[in-house]
Amino acid sequence: MRASSMPFTPGHPLLAFCACAALMFTSLSAHATLGGNAASVVKDQSALGATVTTTARNGYTDYALSLPRSGVVHEFVNQAGRVFEITWSKRGSRPNMNQLLGDYATRFSGKKNGGAPTSRHADRVESDFELHSKVVNRYFSGTAHIPGLIPVTLSGPVALPVEAAK
Repeated sequence: MRASSMPFTPGHPLLAFCACAALMFTSLSAHATLGGNAASVVKDQSALGATVTTTARNGYTDYALSLPRSGVVHEFVNQAGRVFEITWSKRGSRPNMNQLLGDYATRFSGKKNGGAPTSRHADRVESDFELHSKVVNRYFSGTAHIPGLIPVTLSGPVALPVEAAK
């Protein structure tokens, strides 16, 4: 087969367009997540429309994202700059779990498309991921963490009191 009879040659404009579109889609879908880097917290803040308060702790930093319609998401970043745990508490609905959990969202939902779980209580304990979530009177709360990223200064996941929804 001659090169001129190939439908798309290396310099073909449609091939270049497809490559650019793939890169754009990849960067748009790559959002802040559990296991992401510290810069990912800023992406979550923007995506959730939240204001952020930062508190340095012993071996980690707590980024508290106050959500616009009540609720708080905490993202805990270890000294290596990785998000090792996320907690949430919100009245009315869960925060965007696909945004917060990224690749781990399918483990939360049990669905490959990342849909919402059907039960009022969800527990998922695996060697590389742990999640506990519940709903009581339309108040959503939970925690998810990666055991291998928890700082050595902690004996386990961060224990925070649940903030009252505003």
